[in-house]
Amino acid sequence: MGNKSVTSYDVARAAGVSQSTVSRALRGDPRVIEETRERIQALAKEMGYVPHITARSLITRRSSSIAVVSGDLRNPSYPTLVNTLQDRFAQHDYRVLLMSDRTEGSLEKDILALRGGLVDGVVFISARLDSPIVSEMIDWKIPLVILNRDVDGSQAGRVDRVTSDNVGGGRLVADHLVELGHRRIGLISGPLENPSVKLREAGFREGLDKHGHPLDETLVHRGAVDAKTGYEGGMELLSRPDRPTAVFCATDYMAYGTLDATKRLGLLVPDDVSIVGYNDLDASGWSMFDLTTVRQPLEDMASAAAELLLARIDGAAGAPVHRNFAVEWVQRGSAAPVGHLGRAESVKDR
Repeated sequence: MGNKSVTSYDVARAAGVSQSTVSRALRGDPRVIEETRERIQALAKEMGYVPHITARSLITRRSSSIAVVSGDLRNPSYPTLVNTLQDRFAQHDYRVLLMSDRTEGSLEKDILALRGGLVDGVVFISARLDSPIVSEMIDWKIPLVILNRDVDGSQAGRVDRVTSDNVGGGRLVADHLVELGHRRIGLISGPLENPSVKLREAGFREGLDKHGHPLDETLVHRGAVDAKTGYEGGMELLSRPDRPTAVFCATDYMAYGTLDATKRLGLLVPDDVSIVGYNDLDASGWSMFDLTTVRQPLEDMASAAAELLLARIDGAAGAPVHRNFAVEWVQRGSAAPVGHLGRAESVKDR
């Protein structure tokens, strides 16, 4: 072929098929039988064919790009979601344009740029769902999926959502701690503007009320959803002479900070206080944390969001879909019955 760029027409002519068949085969489209698909893919590789993104966009009227709008990536749950989304979209030859709402005011400007056809769809996993930009995006009719964040009633019936059962998860924590004999229970939580935190906390309070042990408001510490808040809340609540026997942290990330506070205060976990988190991040199973928590199936949720968005991009119609995944209790060493005296078995070097 010399220095001339190889085109899909060249591959089609060499393979004895149409250009549309070449395009489908290179995308892994099941409408092309496997034997033909593999032959075309091998031939394209041998000929050095590289799809021309701009040309393909002109033909398909698609950008082959998807925007993922994320919160602050220092939050350990976001990378899990983003990485899974990237993997799933890459399997369908889509590139991911990652945006973060970490910088105040910049997100709205970035998202407005999407309106001109820069991307074929958007996955929104940011915590800032109170922003009017979400309603605007829905009005644009661009394929949109909200992942790991719920929306209020006015928007719920207008957009596809993939969530986990935060209310049920909060109840689960209350049920297990009460079952372990805890009555004086503290809460370290985030801003109620965060929909997941709000629902999680609502379920926790509901569960305690059901057991006849309403949450003591003097045992609530609220701040940003980070380890710093967990540490500060732990220092505040656990320095009290009437400290709680257990503390529920709204995320694992916050619980890591609370565990650090117990070390600073010379308290043993779970002998002196039980600590429970939420998410089941990978690090929570490490011996240095050994954190009892509630598991969200983050990878399954991200995969479901990707499948839903791809279907919408391909023209799938129908009413907005809401997939709500179940959560599960994960018992580890940081929570035990009241009066637990297994000091020899405690993790003392937290």
